[in-house]
Amino acid sequence: MKSRIFVALNIPDEAKDKLFDVVYKLHPEKNLKWEKKDKIHLTLKFVGEIDDNFLPGIINDLEFLQEYKSQKLRITGFGFFFRFKEPKILWAGLKFTDELKSIAQRLDDYFTKFGIEKENREFKPHLTLMRIKNNPGDNFINKFKNSKFEPIDFQSNSISLIKSELNPSGSVYTEIKKYNLRPLEE
Repeated sequence: MKSRIFVALNIPDEAKDKLFDVVYKLHPEKNLKWEKKDKIHLTLKFVGEIDDNFLPGIINDLEFLQEYKSQKLRITGFGFFFRFKEPKILWAGLKFTDELKSIAQRLDDYFTKFGIEKENREFKPHLTLMRIKNNPGDNFINKFKNSKFEPIDFQSNSISLIKSELNPSGSVYTEIKKYNLRPLEE
């Protein structure tokens, strides 16, 4: 058997609530297909399919994540990923620490031993808010791109190894293991 997995920084509920308050003020129409709040996370490494026999070793090896401190981040604005000039993903952008970038790099290096290719794109942490099927139009895009709001500061205290199962209704995430980060010194 194989599992589709990824490693993600967990986002506190309070930060997600504030983020969606901003989103719904910008676009009150809630009948769009927004990501569910419980699925909002910051992907540090998308692994993809891996043989289940490797999972116990991976779970154990990723204990190194607990060496790192809690991460302070800031949600600063919105953007879109486009494919063939069509918007496909609406995301919230983040300011992050160099340490977070080094965690992502270490995960990237670690998974090469399973034949997983290194990421060839620059680490661009973001929170996926919506997967767009039909182009919502320039008005919608500009409303988010040009929005100004009070930055949302938060602290993340854990990273999870997550299994993603694809279903016709969308993906279902199951936490395999949570790794608590070290508290920040005051």
